[in-house]
Amino acid sequence: MRGGALLRGLAAALCLAAGIARAGEDLTFRRAQPSLNTLDPAFGSDTSVNGAMSLIFQPLLEYDYEARPYTLIPGAAEAVPTVEPDGKTYVFRLREAWYADDPCFGGKRRQVKAQDFVYGWKRLADRKLGGSGEWLIANIKGMAAFAEASSGEAPTDYAMDVPGLRALDDRTLRVELERPSNQFLWFLTMCYTAPVPPEAVAHYGQRGLTEHPVGAGPYRLRSWWRGYEMVFDRNPEWHGWAGLDPDAEEVPFETIRYLIVKDASTQWLMLLTGQLDFLEQIDRNNMEIAIDPETGLSPDIQARGIRLFTDATLKVYYIGINMDDPVLGTNKPLRQALNAAFDTARWETYYRGRVKALDTVAPSHLKDASQKPFPYAFDLEKARALIAEAGYPGGIDPRTGDPLRLTVEIGSATQDATESMELVASFLAAIGVKLEISVNTWQALLEKIRIRRAQMFLMGWVGDYPDLETFMQLFLSRNQSPGPNRSNYVNPEVDRLYDIAVASRDPAEISRCWARIQEIVLEDCPWLMLHYALDFSLVNRRVLHYRPHNFPYGMEKHYRVKRQR
Repeated sequence: MRGGALLRGLAAALCLAAGIARAGEDLTFRRAQPSLNTLDPAFGSDTSVNGAMSLIFQPLLEYDYEARPYTLIPGAAEAVPTVEPDGKTYVFRLREAWYADDPCFGGKRRQVKAQDFVYGWKRLADRKLGGSGEWLIANIKGMAAFAEASSGEAPTDYAMDVPGLRALDDRTLRVELERPSNQFLWFLTMCYTAPVPPEAVAHYGQRGLTEHPVGAGPYRLRSWWRGYEMVFDRNPEWHGWAGLDPDAEEVPFETIRYLIVKDASTQWLMLLTGQLDFLEQIDRNNMEIAIDPETGLSPDIQARGIRLFTDATLKVYYIGINMDDPVLGTNKPLRQALNAAFDTARWETYYRGRVKALDTVAPSHLKDASQKPFPYAFDLEKARALIAEAGYPGGIDPRTGDPLRLTVEIGSATQDATESMELVASFLAAIGVKLEISVNTWQALLEKIRIRRAQMFLMGWVGDYPDLETFMQLFLSRNQSPGPNRSNYVNPEVDRLYDIAVASRDPAEISRCWARIQEIVLEDCPWLMLHYALDFSLVNRRVLHYRPHNFPYGMEKHYRVKRQR
């Protein structure tokens, strides 16, 4: 009850201070986001950026909002294509679609063309532009040569032929890959691969799309006040609004407001006072106030017209172990001992039910994820035996006579990051190991990892699509840092099995390859396994047709609200 009284008092104070006025804004949806730095699809690596860009852009394919398991449906394409017999060629027929009105078109209505996809995908490979999406299109026949040519001093030649990427006419796109890829169609849901009209770059410049996105998606950017808010208005040109009844009782939101709020406590209070319609995740410190062990969402929160949705995510968190490190990289029993000392029950309690322990290197609900118990799950007796086998009996370094000292790098000084690593330090202390915590900025952490100076490091990975491959790529030798294999793990058998799995047309063979890779990696322990996250989303009851989604980018287009009469 004490928490409920505190909640009511804080909410009332914030409400008075804010002077909230919702009148006349019944068709506006509000959510909080951290600071965003770009709306250019060539730089769409951040999940928050993708959320905003997915309102503006329409890639070839998208996810069926309702279907589970996740299913692809047409976006800008008329249909989801089937691969041709060679396993490498796809032909897309575009639906009739139009860009949102923009000054770059000189007052003319502009149709989306296949050539815009060719241009946009070449931008991903343009090394001068320096975007982050080249990996998605690198397998297209001839794209590597285009990327290499763009590295020179001369201006990038966008007229250069890429044999595997052809606009056969204004509405037909043909794509040929160098090697078969079972994941390629998933790639085409990402805003990276959205069409880019050359007129936009000519008008705003290559870097100008950061603040002047030109898309054919469900919404268009009205304004962007950096550090404060983004405002999007419904784009009447979007194909998905066809047949929409403007007089229906339930209608789409006309306006989307992204309020730039970094502080979790402020986001929380804004939700309670009606300034937000949606909170993507309950902060650990508010779980006790928000969740009643018996009823789920606490009566205080329910009384404010807020609903709770829970869902298992594809967000994995781990402590990476640098396999180049002279202490850890060559000592498998030591890496195994660290995992066996990790107390998963205490970890889940610390996060108050918002996480699930990892049994493999991917969330257990993902297809082909191993369902076997992790062989080095919490077992102190095993951990002590393993650290002795590793040459550090009782955790003592025989060279110094002192406890073995290891360092974990973190990329933020937040209370949660430091407290969680202090908890890990207490786990390792039980086997005599001293874990020291080094705090960095996020960019400094990434640089230490890039130059392989981080011994251990706190890191996360969000699955890009619902395929185990998105996690298996983290252990490929060719993906070593600065690629996603930040542990610099090398195993030729893993590389071989991965290449078979991504090209095979036989589901049983694919599953066998993924199973064996997981066995190998879990035995080698290049990670200290932490958890995958559960989302506890809070949604105002006026938001209709909401359902959790592992790929929620742009899903606001499916939400509805009752029009006030």
